[in-house]
Amino acid sequence: MLTDRVLAMKARALRSRHVGNPRASELWTESMAQTEGEPAVLREAKAIAHYYRHQEVIFRDGELLVGTPPGLIEDSGGEITPAVFGRRTWEAPTGWWPVPKEVEPFWCKGMLSAAGNHTTVDYDTIFSVGFAGLIEQINERIARLSPDNPQNAEQRNFLKALQIVAEGYIDLSNRYGDHAEELAQAEVDPDRKAELKAIARNCRRVPAHPPTNFWEACQCVWFSFFFLPDAPGRVDQYLYPCYAREIAEGTLDRDFAQELVCCLWTKYFESAGATSGVSAHNHLTLGGVKPDGSDASNDVTFLCLDVVEELALLRPQVGVRWHKGTPPKLLSRAVRALRGGSGSPDFCSDEQIVHALVNVGVSLEDARDFSLSGCHEVIVTGKAQMGSVEGFINMPMILRMTLGLEPELQRDVDLSTMVSFEDVWSRLVGSMDLVAEAAHRSSVGRDRAAALHPGGNLQASLAVKDCIERACGYTQGGARYNFCNWDVIGTANLADSLIAVRKVVFEEGLLTLSELTETLQTDWEGQEFLRRRIERELPHFGNEDPESDVVMQQIITTLDAILKRRKPYRGGEYILGTTAGGENMHIEYGRVTGATPDGRKRGEPLADSIGSVQGRDRKGLISLLNSVASLPHHLLPTATTLNVKLDPNLLKDEDGLRNVAAIIEAHFTTGGQQLQFTFVNREILLEAKKHPDQYRHLMVRVAGYCAPFTSLWEDLQDEIIARTEHGGC
Repeated sequence: MLTDRVLAMKARALRSRHVGNPRASELWTESMAQTEGEPAVLREAKAIAHYYRHQEVIFRDGELLVGTPPGLIEDSGGEITPAVFGRRTWEAPTGWWPVPKEVEPFWCKGMLSAAGNHTTVDYDTIFSVGFAGLIEQINERIARLSPDNPQNAEQRNFLKALQIVAEGYIDLSNRYGDHAEELAQAEVDPDRKAELKAIARNCRRVPAHPPTNFWEACQCVWFSFFFLPDAPGRVDQYLYPCYAREIAEGTLDRDFAQELVCCLWTKYFESAGATSGVSAHNHLTLGGVKPDGSDASNDVTFLCLDVVEELALLRPQVGVRWHKGTPPKLLSRAVRALRGGSGSPDFCSDEQIVHALVNVGVSLEDARDFSLSGCHEVIVTGKAQMGSVEGFINMPMILRMTLGLEPELQRDVDLSTMVSFEDVWSRLVGSMDLVAEAAHRSSVGRDRAAALHPGGNLQASLAVKDCIERACGYTQGGARYNFCNWDVIGTANLADSLIAVRKVVFEEGLLTLSELTETLQTDWEGQEFLRRRIERELPHFGNEDPESDVVMQQIITTLDAILKRRKPYRGGEYILGTTAGGENMHIEYGRVTGATPDGRKRGEPLADSIGSVQGRDRKGLISLLNSVASLPHHLLPTATTLNVKLDPNLLKDEDGLRNVAAIIEAHFTTGGQQLQFTFVNREILLEAKKHPDQYRHLMVRVAGYCAPFTSLWEDLQDEIIARTEHGGC
């Protein structure tokens, strides 16, 4: 049951939006004017600390957890409609980082596209030693630098900069404590006065020092996120020790604990902004295993799932980790939480992800401590620069390059030399190599530019493992693990297209390769019967067809090997994902990609996830899941999603809930990695298109995220409607 306080906070959050801090630029300029002539990294740190010491301290009525970004305002006109993304403009990102001239066409023609970067702080260290403990680590590391070595001056300045940032942030939390004390002195209501005094104590304790009770722990989680707002990590793990201790001592009531978690959820939602209907931040993680391999679920895991269902907010997006030892009651509770209608939780498998992380060099203990960020980027919690999506690769366009349909990207294509399907595959591999090189050179430019920023992102450098020990910035290779993730979009379209080329040209001889290419150039003009036959009769990935499954496997294995021949600027390895992301790249790429041999026409969407092309998984849900489970998930350590649309009636009774839980467990047991669901049928979606005002809260899974259906582009809405609706096992 939600308290009156929580209901009021939720209503306010739904009316809130960000307009930006009006004083941010002024404070930055003010600090920079005071530090002229000093090393750039120290100037950067002092500007950050100056901002912490002078930004407005904001308390919102009735809240139990404090820390509000300046510029968050409340709109009195009712709930704010989430924003619809603007369409992408296709140009090289030369304004952000240097892109070689010969690589620019790969961006301008829709082969490559940029993406965001996600970070999770080292919550374990903050909870064990606090920011004061980080300062001690910095001082100890400085003491080990030889004063006689002039090469150490840069490292010393970097470490001093981290200390300045940490001290500035402690001052901010103390300012919140001072303000809470001032408000308490003026408060006439005795209950609120007591709350404000407790808030003052909490803010003076955390994050400078480890929390000693559950309220402090919730405030510490929030202040840690507030420091670097992106992915909250494994919240149930950080909160549980204080919760368990207080429950055992009889000093914490579960209802009050739930109210605190509701307050935390509301703060996460506010930080993303009510207007941001497709925000890819605030992906929170529950369950899974501990670093020693034992089950990590606890009472706070269940408490959080209660909040997910009852509060039903769009953010935080919640992911539940499953492993072979996951208690059945936890999976059942997680499935039941889907009834809240927020689109959360999504589900992922430790059995696949941990193995994939170890496969690229992550220690087993660290791999077991992964969490989710962004849309579904896996990250080694607090120890990695790998939630970064370097960008997206348009997979069907690689085949169009191979066939000579993209002359700006690949010239001098001679179709007469491709006399067998093996020849086509060989040329496709060569085209993959060209694209991989363009992606690599783009990554190097991007990452080099990021590394040149003073301190290499000082906040992340302070709060991510090993940057202090290495005296090296987060974007400069200082994190323990450094990986660059490229997401491949439309892989199922490419697999289906290759099957079509093999059947139509080389096995049945219906068209020559030149004739097929000409047909694609004219967008299937005069070949509608053949196009329909390809769509309806040929094998397609997602139907447990061995031929198409093998082609899909070969595509992933081959591109992974090609990328791994190159090394990222920051070290580590290139890794592959399949998440279309909040950027909706399956739609964006589809708009600029010409016709493809799988029967897709110019401008139509690409496959939205690692699953089948929309509507082509015709043999039922189990066949779709088995096709996906057959893929080489050990080569996909991050950013892999599978969207499944299920009958909403499954959530109405216990049999349906058990059915959904069985689907999840069966998929993960047979080798699947991730599952996320939309429980809305076609008829409701069509009605929502006609009468959007009546369906403002209708949530759907889009790519790696969920959003209100009515906030989406029309062609994105149509793509979701076109997905196959399954009835269960």
